[in-house]
Amino acid sequence: MTSIIETRHELHGHPEVGLDLPWTQRYLVDRLEAAGIECRLGTRLSSVIAIVRGQAIGDDVARPAVLVRSDMDALPVQEETELPSASTNGSMHACGHDCHMAVVLHAALEVQNRRDELTGDVIFFFQPGEEGHGGAQLALEEGLLDVLGTRPVAALGFHVLAHHLERGRIVSREGAVLAGSTLIDVVFHGRGGHGSAPYLARDPLTAAAAFVTTSATMMSMRVDPRERTVLTYGTASAGVARNIIPEKAELSGVIRGFCESTIDEVEALARTAAEGVATSHGVTASVTVRKDTVPTITDGGELSKLRELVGDSVGELDEPLAIAEDFSWVLREVPGVFLLVGAATGDPSSSPSNHSSNATYDDSILQPTADLVVRWVLGRLDMEPRGSGS
Repeated sequence: MTSIIETRHELHGHPEVGLDLPWTQRYLVDRLEAAGIECRLGTRLSSVIAIVRGQAIGDDVARPAVLVRSDMDALPVQEETELPSASTNGSMHACGHDCHMAVVLHAALEVQNRRDELTGDVIFFFQPGEEGHGGAQLALEEGLLDVLGTRPVAALGFHVLAHHLERGRIVSREGAVLAGSTLIDVVFHGRGGHGSAPYLARDPLTAAAAFVTTSATMMSMRVDPRERTVLTYGTASAGVARNIIPEKAELSGVIRGFCESTIDEVEALARTAAEGVATSHGVTASVTVRKDTVPTITDGGELSKLRELVGDSVGELDEPLAIAEDFSWVLREVPGVFLLVGAATGDPSSSPSNHSSNATYDDSILQPTADLVVRWVLGRLDMEPRGSGS
């Protein structure tokens, strides 16, 4: 039998990026189906929905369901760890999704072995495209939550951290655990001209520069600082020569925060700032936004139930982290818990972070995390009232 550590190393050596992960999907399906677990595959993404049906409940009563999720995709990062299991294909599980898959796969296998104790059904969801490809939203559009005919009563997700948390520490908090991110692109259109006669042109580049400072000022004056919402621009593009005023200037950035309504407020402020700056500079502006993620929210009631089942295994996260996670879209639909798992192989304050080409994750956290998932699945279903079937 393949151990959970061996599973993780196999997955680590075969990273795939994006929504189409054929090797990873086939590996998971082969392992799951060999154990007699029913699998359903995505059509717009290579997701795997593994279903374990409880045998400790009859078909003549309502069958509650819970959902556990693992992401599957890697990053386009050349691995530099020099570990025996290091990938060599130019991609890397630098964010630890190989750990997630190993944990959830082995939890599914254990729950399948104990299905005679299971008082409901379980969806083990393996999702590609978490790293900015919209995988969770695509899966929801394909009917993830309705695959059993009734929506899950609760959902559980988690993420390993190569830094920040001590190895083996598992934490969550009621409310926002991670930030939501909205992608924003702003384009200023002007009239090009020669640098010797700027008065004959309408310079979109100076408008873009003014917009960056104006929007920062509006953020400081109009957004409650306790909301800890930020607007940052990471790229700017304009022009082809130093003495030519360009036709357009483009900015791209991210709005990041822990409250969806405040993120929406910042978006509105950015639009107002762009329109005002464009008018004053005699140019036009267009603003395009896309919600990449919403804040990852842990439901307080579900967190209390989890702690009732696992005791002090889950500690308290003092403050939310500003990283983002697309399981947030599932938690927007189903009450649940998102956990952070410390997996640093060294001092978490100085270890390479997630997404680093040198990020490493300690195998010792795999089995305890899988055990926690199994305890939650079995116990959470037992908490559901037994009602009559339809």
